[in-house]
Amino acid sequence: MILITRPIDDAVELQQELKKKKIPSLIDPLTSFKFLNRKIKFNEDYIYICASLRCVESLARIKNIKNIKNICIIVVGKKVAKGLNENNFKNILFVALDTKQLIKWICKKNNKSHKYIYLSGSIINKEFVDDLKKFQISFQRKIIYQTIIKYSLSSKTLKSLRQKKITSVLFFSKTAVFVYFRLLRKYKLQAILQYQYFFVISPRIANSVRKYKINQNVIKISKLPDQRSMLKLVDLNKQLININKYK
Repeated sequence: MILITRPIDDAVELQQELKKKKIPSLIDPLTSFKFLNRKIKFNEDYIYICASLRCVESLARIKNIKNIKNICIIVVGKKVAKGLNENNFKNILFVALDTKQLIKWICKKNNKSHKYIYLSGSIINKEFVDDLKKFQISFQRKIIYQTIIKYSLSSKTLKSLRQKKITSVLFFSKTAVFVYFRLLRKYKLQAILQYQYFFVISPRIANSVRKYKINQNVIKISKLPDQRSMLKLVDLNKQLININKYK
């Protein structure tokens, strides 16, 4: 069985896709989100950075702000771009595969002189912010939603872990990695780590998993940082999910 650690809406969608591939899964979201009712002045002189679906949802909730739909936006991920389009944000200047590609676009001669506003959650992508500073990009950070981390595992997850039924874990964020390993320590379940595989959406998240002294050969990295590529990776390795290494 594979454990899905994504926020609930994303997790349900992912579980449905896994079910089609006959891959058993269990949902236990390790993060949730609270949208902040903040007053943000949107200015057409700035370019806005939207790097997550949570950012899209936050923007969609902002009502009665003149010209908000006309702001210039650069985004990370096709799914984020699709969400913006569905909410009538049409002025999308660039869609990056990941933040590294976004930095390259920003650093181009005609783009570097612009001022940027990074619309983020309470937990940031530190590497991205470090790159913005490194390349001396003029930017401000505006927090528009709060990331809430979980302080306990569900009873169903605990039972499945103790019965050694969860052989793999899916990670789409560094925060989920941190929460999962912290909770295993809380429940004194670290011993199961030697029997699990970890499917991660990017090398950056793989590095986070390695920090917990996890062997490289049990970390499977998606070729592209999106759900479709992750599903393909899981499907190619479904035998690992169904093999009980605990025996």
